[in-house]
Amino acid sequence: MEHQPLRQPDTSRYGSVPESAAVSAKAAKQFDVFANARDIERVSRLVLTLDLVESSHLDNGNLGAAIDSFMALVSVVFAGMYIANTYIPFNSLPHTIWVVELICASLFTVDFAFRGVYLAANRRRDYLLSLTTLVYLVNILPVLPASFFIRYHTFWYGESWWRFVYPARFAMCYMTGSAVLSRCHAYLNPVRQFAFLCYLQITCILLGAAGIIQIAETMDGTLSVKNLGEWTFFNSFFNSVMTFVTIDKPPSENALSKVFVGVLVCIFILVIPYQISNVMDLSNSVSPYEEASYKPSSNSRHVVLCGDLTASRIRHFFHEIFHNDHDFVGVHVVVLSEEPPATSLKALLLDPFFAKRVWFIQGSLLDVDDAKRAACDSADAIFMLTSRVGDEEFSVSDHRTLMRVLAARRQAPKAHVFAQLHRSVHCQLVRDMGVQNVLCLSEVTLSLLGQNCICPGFSTFMYSLTSTSSFDDDNDEGLGSDAKRTNRSTAVDKGEGSWVDRYLLGASHEVYVVELPPASVVAGKTFSELASLAYSHCNGIIVFAVADGPRGKVVLNPGDSYSCVGGETAYVIAQTQADASALTEMSPNASMPLAWREMQVSSPSSLVRSETSSSDELEARTPLKRHQARFVRWQFGDYETPEPEKETEGEEPIDNPVVKKSSKSAKDAVIDDVEELGFGVAPIVICVTAEAAFATDLEHLIGPLRARSLKQYHPVVILSAKLPDDDIYDGFSHFPDVHFVIGDPYRHKTLNRAGVSEAYRVLILGTSNSASEGNAELLQDAESIALHRFITSYIGVNKAPRVITEVGNRASVHFVAQNLLANGWFPGSDGDDGLTMFSSTETFSRNFFLSPAFTSGLTYSTSLCDSLLINQFFNGRIKKILGEFMFTSRASEAWAALRGDKSKPDLQRSSLFAVEVPLDFVGRSFEYVFHYLLSSDDILVIGLYRCHPYMNAANETESKARIEVPEKDRSVPFGYVYVNPQPFEVITGDDLLYVLSDKQPCWAETQNA
Repeated sequence: MEHQPLRQPDTSRYGSVPESAAVSAKAAKQFDVFANARDIERVSRLVLTLDLVESSHLDNGNLGAAIDSFMALVSVVFAGMYIANTYIPFNSLPHTIWVVELICASLFTVDFAFRGVYLAANRRRDYLLSLTTLVYLVNILPVLPASFFIRYHTFWYGESWWRFVYPARFAMCYMTGSAVLSRCHAYLNPVRQFAFLCYLQITCILLGAAGIIQIAETMDGTLSVKNLGEWTFFNSFFNSVMTFVTIDKPPSENALSKVFVGVLVCIFILVIPYQISNVMDLSNSVSPYEEASYKPSSNSRHVVLCGDLTASRIRHFFHEIFHNDHDFVGVHVVVLSEEPPATSLKALLLDPFFAKRVWFIQGSLLDVDDAKRAACDSADAIFMLTSRVGDEEFSVSDHRTLMRVLAARRQAPKAHVFAQLHRSVHCQLVRDMGVQNVLCLSEVTLSLLGQNCICPGFSTFMYSLTSTSSFDDDNDEGLGSDAKRTNRSTAVDKGEGSWVDRYLLGASHEVYVVELPPASVVAGKTFSELASLAYSHCNGIIVFAVADGPRGKVVLNPGDSYSCVGGETAYVIAQTQADASALTEMSPNASMPLAWREMQVSSPSSLVRSETSSSDELEARTPLKRHQARFVRWQFGDYETPEPEKETEGEEPIDNPVVKKSSKSAKDAVIDDVEELGFGVAPIVICVTAEAAFATDLEHLIGPLRARSLKQYHPVVILSAKLPDDDIYDGFSHFPDVHFVIGDPYRHKTLNRAGVSEAYRVLILGTSNSASEGNAELLQDAESIALHRFITSYIGVNKAPRVITEVGNRASVHFVAQNLLANGWFPGSDGDDGLTMFSSTETFSRNFFLSPAFTSGLTYSTSLCDSLLINQFFNGRIKKILGEFMFTSRASEAWAALRGDKSKPDLQRSSLFAVEVPLDFVGRSFEYVFHYLLSSDDILVIGLYRCHPYMNAANETESKARIEVPEKDRSVPFGYVYVNPQPFEVITGDDLLYVLSDKQPCWAETQNA
């Protein structure tokens, strides 16, 4: 490697005479000068940097705040010395006052020299020429050093014009006081901070004017400092205030004073309106809800509501959580909304009831200060509602909820978090954060709609059991009042009650959790025997599920496969907690109903209620016999790749088995016309209204239609404007007999190609709708309502109950009902009970509960999931019950074993079905059918679906039971849900029985019961 010299010699000087010593010394001297200049510049930059650092530290640090506060106190003392000196009657300044003034002036001098001049750095000249410097000099110089060279150490005595420098001390008070207030932004809201600055400015102007008026009035020689007369400082201040309040007669007696009063009036005219205008503008720009806060109390509990909120959702939350059925005394609700309240909500918050129990705070849960203002750290629960905004995707809304959950876990680790999510894929993410109370809207809504297709009124039945009743009558007592419940029960027992009375009486039942009696009472009895005993001896309650311990798996109607041991957790349907608790206290002497001894009863009509004095002896000597089975025991016909049960109960996730997926794509499932396939069974048509995107999570909708407990599968035809993406189709591609028809659902030709006219059910998914603000919120379901009207007019009135609709706003069910009132059974607007006429928009939205579209189960709203989420707070087991009803039929034994199911493997797991009533049960009481089916088939009857009576007949003069009509000619069930009817309720041929069975019941040949 060739080495290069560090410095090349200058070849132009090669061979020349070397430089002299003088030349070298001169060059060295010039080099030292340049080096010194660079050092000075470097030091100057360093000093400037240090000055800037110190200035920044004083401006932002606690030391600067302490100095500002101290200087404000010094300025007040300095002005106080001036006021005190005006009241001294002799021409001599007290030594104490002079010393205090010297100290104050010295402090002002140090502050001015250091923080003002020294730290001003590159803006020093501007600072010296500013008004601040003038105020400092006017206050300092008359004391330091002027007071050392004048008589009495003050300019106050005599008629000197120098006396006018003393009122300038109030300008120093304003300057130091404003510096302190400017640092209080963390403790005062902007409106209060600016208002205090205005008040300080006006006060200092009045005080300064008082000093000027006092001096001017004592300048003409008639008065002196020893004889001020009425012109004391206090009187002068009063006159200056009067000048500000009422400009009637100037409070002055000489020309000089009048000049100053005129100037004061001009200042007030210019300053006061300007400052008031600024305060008003700032007040209008800042909402009072942005500064509101909640102070928790040890005597009350509070919950926080946040998320994607609208005025209607907030109102529904209030009425749900403050419902009388909850008996939640002393609860406070803190609404943490990112938007200010609507006008209607402001009016609601003025109501005395809500004014004492509700706090509205505008802010975000993600903001630490807003979360503290809402007292999230001490809240019992935090509810997070979710909804789409505009046309955004569901995932975007879920991502916002995930952020709120993270913030809640950080801000309030002890609070119970109840969250809603749109897509099931995001639910496990939230559960991984330790939040188990997660409600997947698509999973619940689509599953309920799917169950409605095979079990009429399923969604309404579930809502009645898991939510408080929402109907309000004219007296605003609601259906939950004891007086209303008693009146309805009496009317129904006499046979005088209307369908509304029966429907509301059934809706007054709820799910309660109690313990079974001890082993001495129920040990060895099967679940069927226990359910029959409880119904007979505990005021008609229905025991429909049992769990092994508090964390055991809930099993619906295990029948004879479960033997009671005593003390287990049981789930019952009852009207009150007292009725439910009667099960725990059931007597050991309780005997089995007579319905279990058919051999000893001769009259079928008295099979249940006949009692004799020798009933105990009869039970002792008669062995327990069961009725002959009434249902055909058919075998399961599972398809190749069953759908697993979804993780809905917060259980620990497990590795799913590898299931072989079908290789076909969505394009392979497209058909042009249903006639190409020649369906032997009427199809179920699903209309997807979304044009921009396909509906997600359809596996939750198709899963119940392919449950292994069903005896027969209906083909599924999805009518959509576009095909789903591959990742969406993969979720339900393994289900058999699922097809696509591409086209516009608003064309008759498209509906005909999809087989809508002969469909078993038509389901409209309102997936394109989104929540809106204001009055437009009522229009979010316009597309679904329009399509419902178009399809019902196409298929006719008699087939209209085949159409099931998903809506976003619960109030939209009334518009769906208007398309169904043409059949004449439910009263219209001219009816006596006014089901379609409401006194206000609020009652119109809340009383969806009585809409025929809801009572019949032909519609379900995603907004009803808000009520379900709230009720989880009061009854944490509601989610388990709902999940068991929705997903039991979809889980095979292999999946249950693989998921680590805690229930016993040999237990019978039941699902809810609706079956027609056989002829020999027509005219019997509900109690008779209840005990009979438990005895014969281990089937538990928990309610009725009472259908329209005349639609089954060929003409209005002929009436047949539904079971007498061939299934292909049988009308679509259309009526109302009747939960746990009265024991004496007579079963008709138009009823459907809600039964819990391990498989879809199929009646055997009719026989005498």
